[in-house]
Amino acid sequence: MSSVTQITYFKTSETYSSQLVSDLVNKGSDKIDGLLKAYLGFETEDPSNAFWVLEWTSKSAHETYHQSDAFKATQAAARQIFANKPTHTFVGFPSTTEIFSAPVTEFVTFTLKDGVTIDKLQPLVKKLQSELPGTPKFYGSSWAPVIDKPNVVHGVLGWESVKAHWDAVGSGPLKEIIDEVKEIADIWLVHAILAGHNS
Repeated sequence: MSSVTQITYFKTSETYSSQLVSDLVNKGSDKIDGLLKAYLGFETEDPSNAFWVLEWTSKSAHETYHQSDAFKATQAAARQIFANKPTHTFVGFPSTTEIFSAPVTEFVTFTLKDGVTIDKLQPLVKKLQSELPGTPKFYGSSWAPVIDKPNVVHGVLGWESVKAHWDAVGSGPLKEIIDEVKEIADIWLVHAILAGHNS
């Protein structure tokens, strides 16, 4: 089985605090079987939105944990943290080395427009991947279709800063590729500053 990244994105409640999150994580995670790494952080564009990024050995490891007493014990505390129903996205990224630990992580999705097939998008994603290395203040990227949503490709990219990202795509080959993507897919993207958390 391949490893899988779970990206949980949610609006935080007024009671959200680092201490509450620590308590929540510690309550259920003496050692969670199958959890490789965990990252927590806030969106830079709207800091009331948060990300929990969990890297699992497999989707079944996540599902097993989700049925455990340890998971159930965390739910009352979790409800205090979420101001809305969180979105959970599962992606089989080939590698996320250095991306989630970069100073800023870009989260981006390309959702195919009606009538467009994935074979039109894949070459553009490959072009992006080939053009990005060597970009100033770039830490790496990883791209894959969202599990159970074959019309959505998710990317995660590490940057020195949000400004470094916008400087890189403001003109030139990267902007040209992104303009091509916009013709066939809707783009959603935000940035977050993540911190690793011991699992």
